[in-house]
Amino acid sequence: MSSLLLERPTLKPEPRPQRDEGRERIPVLVVVRPSSSGMLRHVQGLLKYLPEFGFAPTLTGPDFITDRAGPIADSRAVRLLRERATDFPLVHCHGVRAGWICALAFKRDYPWVWTVHHLLRSKSALVRTLWRWIAKYPRAITAVSEQVKHGLVAGGVPSEHIEVVQGGVDLERFEKLPRREAMREQFFVPENRPILLCVGRFVPHKGFDIAIRAMEHVWNALPDADLWLAGDGPENVRLVKMVLRCRQPHHVRFFGYWSAVEELYAAADVLLAPARDAGLGLSTMEAIACGLPVVATDISPMRRLITHEHTGLLVPPENPEALAQAALRILQDKSLAQRLAHNALLTAERFHIRHTVEQTVPIYYRVLA
Repeated sequence: MSSLLLERPTLKPEPRPQRDEGRERIPVLVVVRPSSSGMLRHVQGLLKYLPEFGFAPTLTGPDFITDRAGPIADSRAVRLLRERATDFPLVHCHGVRAGWICALAFKRDYPWVWTVHHLLRSKSALVRTLWRWIAKYPRAITAVSEQVKHGLVAGGVPSEHIEVVQGGVDLERFEKLPRREAMREQFFVPENRPILLCVGRFVPHKGFDIAIRAMEHVWNALPDADLWLAGDGPENVRLVKMVLRCRQPHHVRFFGYWSAVEELYAAADVLLAPARDAGLGLSTMEAIACGLPVVATDISPMRRLITHEHTGLLVPPENPEALAQAALRILQDKSLAQRLAHNALLTAERFHIRHTVEQTVPIYYRVLA
């Protein structure tokens, strides 16, 4: 099967803001727990582009905020955060763990912003109470999508306290993709073998179990096709057990968290995004930026990213057969694959993380004021 990845078209660059080079940048402390998810890439975008807008970001948190809450670890994290925030007029924290530590450390006595990246899906009254408690204290709360905001509101956080600042991807990361042939060789995959790819955290709402079931239908038409699953999370063991029970487990590969995810996009033929729900759709945006065709679930967050039959294919939720048939259309029709990928690539500029940073800056000034 020949390459479906397309060369990025030349897009007219956005005008960059004019800034007084002599003006001192405003320090901002960016706080996040250890992360390998889209939250990390969001934070990396802030660190990279905030200096263009007059801010000097410094990262903290991964070295002292633990993944799990505990009185001793959290007390230490609160103490260290207070010490490190001393010289910063503004703190911007990301995620629930960092929000919890910031709320304990600062309450309302310090200007801080809380950005929420994940859907509030837990039905636990305790978890929802925790989120509401954190939300009492920041000077501003931002959500990376309307879907994430809806989760917060459903959990009891007042809608008027939340501002949506759409998350994005750093397009510069995908401007020079590795060669498909080199990546196929690196992963020991024949040039013509069809590769279907899923990227994301292994949690139920991502729907990777649907992709595994869809492969039974794909193998009826393309018995040598591979499914690649890149990510990790609480569903890992269940997904592995599903694969062991499927018809061709040797045609499913688990990559774990793959930091150079562009290597996988370069080697694959189609991205599957079979989500039951989605906060942002990061892997879909990344695939679009790489010129990789996408098949996604027909749900609101994905309709924001994809126009059916124009920039990708949308299929009904919870339907492995429909997912497989749409993927087969792309795998067996090179002209369709190229048309969808090309049209999608022309829309990629709207996902640039610089737009996210640009929308964040006025919030900083408002909080500082």
